Amino acid sequence: MSLTNLLKKLLIEYKIKPRKRFGQSFLVDENLMKRMINYANLKEDDVVLDIGAGFGFLTELLAEKVKKVIAIEIDPKLVKFLRKKFAHTNRVEIFQGDFLKLSFKGYYNKVVSSPPYTRISDILFKLLRENFEVAVLLLQKEFALRLTAKPGEESYGRLTVMTYVQAEVELLDEVLSSAFYPQPEVSSMLVRIKPKKEPPFKIHDWNMFEETVRFLFTQKNRKLRNALQTFSKQESFKWLSKPFEGIPYLEKRVFTLKPEEICEISNIIYTQKNRNIKFSEVNS
Repeated sequence: MSLTNLLKKLLIEYKIKPRKRFGQSFLVDENLMKRMINYANLKEDDVVLDIGAGFGFLTELLAEKVKKVIAIEIDPKLVKFLRKKFAHTNRVEIFQGDFLKLSFKGYYNKVVSSPPYTRISDILFKLLRENFEVAVLLLQKEFALRLTAKPGEESYGRLTVMTYVQAEVELLDEVLSSAFYPQPEVSSMLVRIKPKKEPPFKIHDWNMFEETVRFLFTQKNRKLRNALQTFSKQESFKWLSKPFEGIPYLEKRVFTLKPEEICEISNIIYTQKNRNIKFSEVNS
């Protein structure tokens, strides 16, 4: 029986209707699953994270290759099925809940997953804060292209910059909608992500860098000078005012700034902010 037919049978048997709010399109292409496993270069002692395990088709193949699979599923009906399916093995641990609210940092070294598209941005940012060797993810094509966009391109943004600083991204294979059931209305792409040991440039303060990137890309089509003028209206940045002495690239539009140029801007703002705080303390 094909995985598609098996899935249809299970959906009826367990009275499960795929829900859009959970991003439930189930992966049913076994050859694609095997490619995902090969791209992850799995070893016998690996512990693999599978986010959104569904009916456990991918989970089952992973468990044949590695020491342990940590399978996360939010749908209680699917969790009940998974616990029954994998009751015979200690290679699979099933956890019910939202990955974004759970903590597995330090318990896995690889990620192989077809995560829900509806939460993928938050899922990726969370993964990048954790320690792992490689992640092979099946993503919405539009989202995958944002990860590798170039400055000046329409899809270039906060996600691009924050990912570039923390990881190397490879676009692997484009995936047809027929690999899923129900078939999604969007195209998909297989992506491999490897965290960088350190950023490609010196960041004086990570919180300031994150805040600068986040803010600038709310103003992505404006010139940097105008974006900073809006930035300076925030209570904690009122000291940042025209003519923005010492800050370069003022006439460039935000979406054309390279990651290293944004870092340079962030470092200058951080230095100026500390100088302003010290000046205020001396004169208080």
